[in-house]
Amino acid sequence: MNKIKILDESVSNIIAAGEVVENPASMIKELIENSLDANAKSIRIEVKNSGRDVKISDTGVGMEKEDLFLCVERHATSKIREKGDIFNLTSYGFRGEALASIGSISKLIISTKTSNSKVGHKINLLAGKITKYEEIAKTDGTEIVIKDLFFNMPARLKFLRKKSTEYGKIREIVLKEALYNVGVSFSLTLDGREVIKTSGTKIENTILELFGRNTLKNVTKFSLGYWGNTELLKSNKESIYTYVNGRYVKSKTIEKAVLDAYYTKLVRGKYPFTIIFFEISPEMVDVNVHPSKKIVKFVDEGRVYKEILDQLTEAIYSDDRKNSITINVEDRTQRLEVEKNLEAPNNLMNLDEIENLIGTPKALPKQDEIIKNKVVKTEQPSLNLENKVAERIAKAAKHSEQYEIMNPSSPDQEPPRIVESTDKEEEKVGVIQELPKNNENLGNHKVIGQLHNMYILVETDEELEIYDQHIVHERILYEKLKEKHYKEKISMQSLLVPIKLELNGYEVEVVRDNIDLFNEFGFEVEEFGDNEILIRGIPIFDFRVSVEETFRDLLENLGGGDPRERVIISMSCKNAIKAGEKLTLEEMEILVEGLHKVGKYTCPHGRPIILKMTFDEMNKKFNRK
Repeated sequence: MNKIKILDESVSNIIAAGEVVENPASMIKELIENSLDANAKSIRIEVKNSGRDVKISDTGVGMEKEDLFLCVERHATSKIREKGDIFNLTSYGFRGEALASIGSISKLIISTKTSNSKVGHKINLLAGKITKYEEIAKTDGTEIVIKDLFFNMPARLKFLRKKSTEYGKIREIVLKEALYNVGVSFSLTLDGREVIKTSGTKIENTILELFGRNTLKNVTKFSLGYWGNTELLKSNKESIYTYVNGRYVKSKTIEKAVLDAYYTKLVRGKYPFTIIFFEISPEMVDVNVHPSKKIVKFVDEGRVYKEILDQLTEAIYSDDRKNSITINVEDRTQRLEVEKNLEAPNNLMNLDEIENLIGTPKALPKQDEIIKNKVVKTEQPSLNLENKVAERIAKAAKHSEQYEIMNPSSPDQEPPRIVESTDKEEEKVGVIQELPKNNENLGNHKVIGQLHNMYILVETDEELEIYDQHIVHERILYEKLKEKHYKEKISMQSLLVPIKLELNGYEVEVVRDNIDLFNEFGFEVEEFGDNEILIRGIPIFDFRVSVEETFRDLLENLGGGDPRERVIISMSCKNAIKAGEKLTLEEMEILVEGLHKVGKYTCPHGRPIILKMTFDEMNKKFNRK
């Protein structure tokens, strides 16, 4: 006797239902998409009993009697006709399984009417079997009532979550559908309480109705949708809303492009608010990956990634000052939150932000040893510091034998500089270029002082701005080093005396795995012993701390993310001006001008560079208004 048998239709329907209807939210998603495919301009959803009782009404085209009977059969659909249609989809649904699956695990009532029909039609189903049909009076459109979902699937019923969880999933599903279909009015009622209501007008109204005024105020439109500034950072990725050809989907390619575009703006554990509407030829995307249709694959993942990354990056950095934080002196809660963010330890920096003021070199050359505008030869390659900010605070106590520093005798002479012994001066990555005064990048910004040797105070026409000097310098270094790397202009200089480092076993493995990466950034490294390496060459870069200290910091920070970005960030952070270093007014002006020349206002770790306090707020506080 044969062991293999064809399953009864009722059993196969229940199996299919388990794939299509994972929970009440997934069922509502299928029904909403049917309404949208029917050109509905209004969709109303009422939910009770933790999602087991649902009514959804739409103003779509409706169905004739014959279609009403067919719609509850498996693989009955009006969306596709032949095999090729599966790979050229323009509709939400296409499998023809949703109503059949829902009907097999619930008590289902469908009422419908078309504009061409004088009467409506209604059928009742119980566990997939039609039990009643009747003609009814009804307006155009379709109404579907589901009662006792999973009544004949006790195992699935047992795994339903608590009411708040199921309602949360349902709300999120309706929100995602409403966010794209802005020409459709949506209403969601949970146990008689309306929690979502959209007017069906335009996208800005929909964002306001779904997320509130604060979100609308902090998002900016760009070619592929909307991006949110740092005021809208979230603790998870659920606020990255991605749509492909009008369908909400999950795509690792798109998600990675979004996160990479925001890379230097995200504090650890924070994610952006972004809405991406991506259009692509249906032949270039496969939505038939999973029965829920929420996962897609692209034919050319690389092209999709690059297009989204490039456009979002350009949009974000075209108006980067929106990432500055405004301090409202009237709002104590907000002030405390700002202070908390400034003190929060969970950022990517593992350095001590508060260091003692770095001393000046032990011995400087005499005045008659100064040689202006000439190359000064040194025993080891020296490093070009482009202005007196870097020279003043360069650590020289233990490395002074490597440099010969020019020391002007009067303020009128050109800034001190350390001159490199090779002929590649034009290829150096300087700290900050000396900018002309009244530079257009500085605009109406006037530097007025330094606070606690940590913050630069800047006056504008309308507000007081507070700059974190370490982050300002770090951002400038980051942009310069990144530009040099991606243009392949980082040059290496050989050391007459190699630097020997003793490492632990883990660090040796990191070096072995990243030899090519270190070489890209100008470090010539070779193994010397069991746990030792030699650094024979270093990049032409302003090392404000020792090469050894910089290299060890690179080893510590190479894990996770793009390793090249990690190297750039680590070198920039380690060698930037530290909190606690006293600067002159001219030095602060150079930093501020350099930042405005870069035009990006968060540090590579995602922290804001500028805090702002408007004069209007100050006047209110002093009762001047």
